[in-house]
Amino acid sequence: MRKWRMSAAAASMAIVGLIAGTSLAAGPTEGDPSAPAAVPAGKSAESGTAEGGKAGSDADASAVIRCEGQVQRPHNSTHVPGTVNVVVTVSCSAPVPEITTRAALYKNGQLVNQSALRIQHNTRTAQNNAAVQCSPGNYRGWMYFKVVFPPGYQPPTSSTNGLGQEVALSC
Repeated sequence: MRKWRMSAAAASMAIVGLIAGTSLAAGPTEGDPSAPAAVPAGKSAESGTAEGGKAGSDADASAVIRCEGQVQRPHNSTHVPGTVNVVVTVSCSAPVPEITTRAALYKNGQLVNQSALRIQHNTRTAQNNAAVQCSPGNYRGWMYFKVVFPPGYQPPTSSTNGLGQEVALSC
């Protein structure tokens, strides 16, 4: 059972790696998790997941931590009138030592703003946002996140990126 579970975790990570590596043609690298200058043509909305499994563990569910990212829909901000905002969130099934996030906002397929990297410690959840002055157009959010898993988990870190849905906004 343990062997099957570790094989399943390895297969899941391979799939996540494949998705992360192909979700954005010019996506972030480990050294520079910046948004690409333009949304690659034909890319659908997908936010990504990251998983880490505890090495040598039995088959109980607590042996795997799964973190899921979500790019929320860009919207006219209610907190800062006259701006468009996108929020990105990460939710993990258990606390992790560190989650790093970056949010970006595209207008008509071109990058218009991205957040600084935000690092949150000893948490299950994280969020970040990006905003710009509003002008009519089609907006789309993007996210990058990296998770540092607790000691003994494999892989020790995992990162991915993804796109949200495109939304037409007027001001």
